Amino acid sequence: MQLLGVALVSSALLMIELALTRIFSVVMYYHFAFLAISIALFGLSASGVVAYVIRGVLARFETGRLLSAASLLFAAGTIVSLFVLVRLRVALNYSPANLVRMLTIYLLAAVPFFTGGFVVTLAVSRLAGRIHAVYAADLIGAASGCIILIPLLDRLGAPGVVLAAAAMAISAATLFAANRTRPQTAVAGGLLLVLPLAGQVTGLAGFDVVDTKGHRGDRVLFAKWNSFSRIGVYERPHGDWSLSPAYEGPLPDSRYMDIDSAASTPILHVDAQLSNAQYLRYELTALAYHLAALQPGFKALVIGPGGGRDLVSALVFGASHVDGVEINPIIANDVMRGRFLGFSGGIYSHPRVSIAIDDGRSFVRRSTGQYDVIQASLVDTWAATAAGAYTLTENSLYTVEAFNDYLDHLTDRGLLTITRWVFDGLRLVSLAHAATAAHGWPLADRIAIVRQQRVATFLLKKTPFSVAEIARLRDVVRQLGFEMLYAPGTDVTASENEQIDGTTTADYARLVLAADPERFYAEFRADIRPTSDDRPFFFHTTKLRDQFAVAFGKTMLFGNGLSALLTLLGISVSLVVLFIVGPLAIASREATSVSGWPAWLAYFGALGAGFMLIEVAILQRFVMLLGHPVYSLTVTLFSLLLGTGLGAAASQRIRPDSLPRVGAVALAVVAVIGLAAVIAVSPLIDWAIPFSRPARIVVAVTVLVPIGMALGIPMPAGVRLLSLRASAMVPWAWGMNGAFSVLGATLAIFIAMNWGFRTTLVAASTSYLLGLAAFLLAARTSYPAQN
Repeated sequence: MQLLGVALVSSALLMIELALTRIFSVVMYYHFAFLAISIALFGLSASGVVAYVIRGVLARFETGRLLSAASLLFAAGTIVSLFVLVRLRVALNYSPANLVRMLTIYLLAAVPFFTGGFVVTLAVSRLAGRIHAVYAADLIGAASGCIILIPLLDRLGAPGVVLAAAAMAISAATLFAANRTRPQTAVAGGLLLVLPLAGQVTGLAGFDVVDTKGHRGDRVLFAKWNSFSRIGVYERPHGDWSLSPAYEGPLPDSRYMDIDSAASTPILHVDAQLSNAQYLRYELTALAYHLAALQPGFKALVIGPGGGRDLVSALVFGASHVDGVEINPIIANDVMRGRFLGFSGGIYSHPRVSIAIDDGRSFVRRSTGQYDVIQASLVDTWAATAAGAYTLTENSLYTVEAFNDYLDHLTDRGLLTITRWVFDGLRLVSLAHAATAAHGWPLADRIAIVRQQRVATFLLKKTPFSVAEIARLRDVVRQLGFEMLYAPGTDVTASENEQIDGTTTADYARLVLAADPERFYAEFRADIRPTSDDRPFFFHTTKLRDQFAVAFGKTMLFGNGLSALLTLLGISVSLVVLFIVGPLAIASREATSVSGWPAWLAYFGALGAGFMLIEVAILQRFVMLLGHPVYSLTVTLFSLLLGTGLGAAASQRIRPDSLPRVGAVALAVVAVIGLAAVIAVSPLIDWAIPFSRPARIVVAVTVLVPIGMALGIPMPAGVRLLSLRASAMVPWAWGMNGAFSVLGATLAIFIAMNWGFRTTLVAASTSYLLGLAAFLLAARTSYPAQN
């Protein structure tokens, strides 16, 4: 019963973490989600330290009673926190009021993690003799949470998942309670749920997110959650960012659709014959089709069609067939093929359109088709998932390898057209440089760049532009009133030099024609080096030397993802030091009387950091293999946690006298796995990506579960040895592990942003090697106590 209770609490904690991340991404901004959740996770660590400090008081209570009461407190804290969190709003501007709201959010977000972490810490310390079973239950419970989270988010939405987690905590409290008090515990837990459920059902005090950022007062026509987004459609028109000033005719009605109230896309009200959509001939995003239409019956691929405007553009220009790859099933099925089927003219069901629900890059890699046009217009999202501030901005659509994939799937005269903002478009030029260089082609005669206000469209051809194509392009640009930033034959000295959001337009031509692009990157004020699958942070353009200056200041809690990341890094280091110095100041005599205590703390800290470094790196790399963030999160995290839980359970068979040797071997094996992954992951993905999705899932599980099993042995081995020498230190060690886990997750993103995920894996191996050294030192002092 107790182990099942631990599994339920662990599952509930993981579900709350991911669900709150979704809520924060909707009501605030993606980087707030990362910062708030990461700081809240310190509640897990803080609970371990508090349990260590007040261990004398806790010793008066029987284990089952204590665990049951703590689980009820976990449920109550979760419900209260959710009720307040969905009602708090924080703007991006710095003000005393916003600062108070932000700090309140951090405090409230920490409550479920502190109370839930307290339950797990108590179980680990009170049941240290069965640590293998407790740790296995903790991890397998979290793995189960991965599995049930996806359908619950789809059915209940993020707030509903948090309430479901509170119900799981109540179930755990009932399981922990003694037989004689179990009915009373169940009744108390039921009463805890009655009020929030009544408020939700009656609508008097609901837990739904009502006012999202940017939409106060808007009438919501449709809203639905899934595991990685909230899609909303609103009764308001969507503006056009790149329509030609030459167009003076009417525009079709539209509806405003967005993801997490941040990344928007229009749903056009077009008729079945598309007669009211001819204005798209004046759109900058449709520029490539003016050239493609020179070849009757061309075929197009649209990545991220959203509300369908790019699909309509291709059809307006006469495409014989259009493939669309939409990653979000709510957009494809519930919105475009469902509620707004008639309004959108049935564009997703048009006989010349085929829609695949998939990751665009993964679809292209597996496709055998050839296209005359591959289009991606402003495809990105400022939504967040649990992996951090740069999770969905780790955009595998914009890497050197992606550009090579696109070029490989173009016909000989095909065009890759990508539309981006002027301020971040220079990196597309660097990607084009690297991709064409890999094929041995010069870039200057294969690229054209055209601007309308703050938006730029890039045209990259597989073969050089012909004289006729350049003439046609210049004629269209002149007629539509756009600005040509570069085309073959451009005189760089004659380029206009206008500042757009901090970017000089003349830099486009200079970079295209640069004889030494690497020198250009080194001298340029921002980091516009080409991104790769190993370092896919397209939107991270701050050079390393400038990152701390950019990130910190009085507005650091309201800045961008970099500010959030580096703020958290500083806070992480500070709190880790606090976890070491604070308890020592309170109980220094007892702590320092344990021989080798610094080595023990270093050991558990290294395990926490190393585990997260490996987890974050593998999660990102397997997105490409599994083809969808949902599958990456579910399959990868589930496999790692399941394997770790199985490894922890198997560690029961290790004899006490063999613990130092087996633990050391397991640490060395994990370090080798990290280094091997640096070499093996990319070839593995390239080999398996053509397989069907079920086969790719089998490959991922087959690879990751054994890795998880190796990861699962060091922790219980260390706890068993520590409990033989100083059982009172177990909760403190558990807290240190949690603290360094948060630090490791933050470092993983920071290292990957600047040096790549391969370097992150090397850092993980280094962390485990440091843990090995600490373990050998600590075990030398603890093992004699077994005799």
